[in-house]
Amino acid sequence: MITARWPRSDLGLVGALALAGVLAAAVLPDAIGVLRLLIAGPLVLALPGYALAGAMLQPSELRGPERAALSVALSVVVTIFSALLLDAFGVKLTLWPWIAILAVVTLAAAAVGMRRGHARALRRLNVGPRTGEIAILATAVVLIGAAAAIGFTPLSAPKGTDTTTALSILPTHPVQIAVKSDQTRATRYTVSVSVAGRTVRRYGPFTLAPGQSWTRLVPVAGKPAVVARLAVIGDAAASRSVYLGCWCTRVRSAAKS
Repeated sequence: MITARWPRSDLGLVGALALAGVLAAAVLPDAIGVLRLLIAGPLVLALPGYALAGAMLQPSELRGPERAALSVALSVVVTIFSALLLDAFGVKLTLWPWIAILAVVTLAAAAVGMRRGHARALRRLNVGPRTGEIAILATAVVLIGAAAAIGFTPLSAPKGTDTTTALSILPTHPVQIAVKSDQTRATRYTVSVSVAGRTVRRYGPFTLAPGQSWTRLVPVAGKPAVVARLAVIGDAAASRSVYLGCWCTRVRSAAKS
């Protein structure tokens, strides 16, 4: 039996904050990433653990500082295991699937806790911690700071990525230019194409997610020398050129970084 209404209980507030974090990750642009981090950050650092503690334990079993420390610890565990789960299923470890799993866990645990009667009505907190409680709070602050320093950096490179980008030319008519990103995060590129020494096409900037591909067809007359050059936006040292100089049955192309 639910003993507190959704908007007026601690678990209800946790659920509302989880939804706000998902919306912030989906809607807010990168230009205001600090605001997005402030809204979505609790969904990584505290909310899943608080909801799980509420689902498993009666409110009277833990004091405030103890519950805060347990919330951070459980949240770190959920974050790590969700990353391992995504990696095991070969899902690219980007922000969206990670945030979605944390939100589902938080909402489900909050609902279970409310169903079990573990929700507490929101009220003003009594201030006056003891020495032991201060130590627990300090530990929680250190853990939160460490997690914030790590941020949303993946634990390991997603499967199928090796932090490189492939650029290729197929000797078809029209010529096919292809780019495949094996970076661990979304990356922006530009591509220029020269035919017989003259630049005929410029593409971009365009963005590729990890494992995503991009192709374009470039019409050419005859079988001239074709050069495609790719550049990574924001990294002047990262570029690649592919030269197609032999229109034989077997493709012979040379690439240089």
